Amino acid sequence: MRLGLAVAGLVALAVMAALAVQQLNRGEQFRTLMAAGDAALTGGNTYIAIEAYSGAIALRPDSMESHWRRGQAYQAQQHRDEAVRDYLEATRLQPGAADPLLALANLYDGLDDAAQAAEWFDRAAEVDRQNPALLYRLALARYRAGQAASAIEPLRNALALDAGFDEAYYLLGVVLRDTGDLAGATAALERAIQANPNLIVAREELADLYQTQGRLGDEMAQLSALATADAGGAREVAIALAEARQGRYDSALATLASAQSRFPGDFKLTLSTGRVHLMRAENAADEPRRRAAAQQALGPLEEALGGSARRSEGLTFYARALFFTGEVAEAERLLQEATATTPFERTAFAYLADAAEQLGHYMDARNWLARFDAIKGDTASAATRSARARRLGELSLAAGDPARALRYLERAVQDGLGDATLLGWLADARWKTGDKPGAREALATALARAPDDPALRRLAQAIK
Repeated sequence: MRLGLAVAGLVALAVMAALAVQQLNRGEQFRTLMAAGDAALTGGNTYIAIEAYSGAIALRPDSMESHWRRGQAYQAQQHRDEAVRDYLEATRLQPGAADPLLALANLYDGLDDAAQAAEWFDRAAEVDRQNPALLYRLALARYRAGQAASAIEPLRNALALDAGFDEAYYLLGVVLRDTGDLAGATAALERAIQANPNLIVAREELADLYQTQGRLGDEMAQLSALATADAGGAREVAIALAEARQGRYDSALATLASAQSRFPGDFKLTLSTGRVHLMRAENAADEPRRRAAAQQALGPLEEALGGSARRSEGLTFYARALFFTGEVAEAERLLQEATATTPFERTAFAYLADAAEQLGHYMDARNWLARFDAIKGDTASAATRSARARRLGELSLAAGDPARALRYLERAVQDGLGDATLLGWLADARWKTGDKPGAREALATALARAPDDPALRRLAQAIK
């Protein structure tokens, strides 16, 4: 009996030892596969990397790092759905790990999906609360998603951790300006310049704020500082753009040409030359003149982009010129890049809405215009915001979103707009959202104002 128990015990020990050896072997295999995957990913061999990480996952399905790394390999291949799947699995396996959260945030940021990027930056910031750069990126994503007010807290937290973070002060100034806190915006921009006197964009915003508040002496001080910091041609640029705004395009171009003879290689002058041609295109009386002026803008704008001009600004105006010359798809692509480049040019969002609409991307056009409206905040006039609500309603209808269209169109009507076309859209939106009596009422008013309008007559056939 004792001999039998002893033999059984030895067998059990042998089995346990074999299992231990097997586990050690599996562990060694896992480490070898991970190392091979890392080497392949670093060398750009993404297919080999995916195979190696997949082998590692087969050995250890609960490995967060294996899924995260394989997601990186898939993302490098532009296989975004597979990358998202692996990143999400990594976050499920280890909710407290920042790396897969940041990977998701960066992926959506690269896709220019600011709302999704903000969500994942937020979750990453919950894990890493002492990272000012991460808090800044969260705030920037929220701002780009049209959530300006919600960007304030992470920016203040970032600045509490890094009091010299000049870009965070700059963004805080822009956010506070757009939420109507002009005093707070002024203080933040002043701190940005104190932290970095060469932060040109902060001085430009601050000069505009001083002008808005009637602080003309302070505005002049900032403009003088800009002229000093911006190599000589800044005053000529200001004069030329003022002339162009008055419709004196030839005079503006002459001013810039004179400045370029004295300050060769100043790409701000080159950029401004392109802008003047573009302003002429914007205000052209007919399509041939608009196209010709835009064509003249392309050369100097392209040259400025190749130099030291601020990239988002250069991309924005170059893409706008392409839009006027008929290269709408390329304009859309470049404007998407411009909106993802910081500090971004705000008009890029409005121009992007125009390009997307012309390409029939109505939902994108509505979303870009809505972002532009959120970014501009209450700085635009009431009439401008009403007209923007009208257009947002039209785009929402074209995109097949009558519920959102209804909100925008009713806001436009409440603001005093009431042309027959707008009322026809309102009738259509009400009909599609189930408000049949309201639809008939709006349509009757529209037909009373434009009884021969063919679009309204067609709508009347549908609404009976």
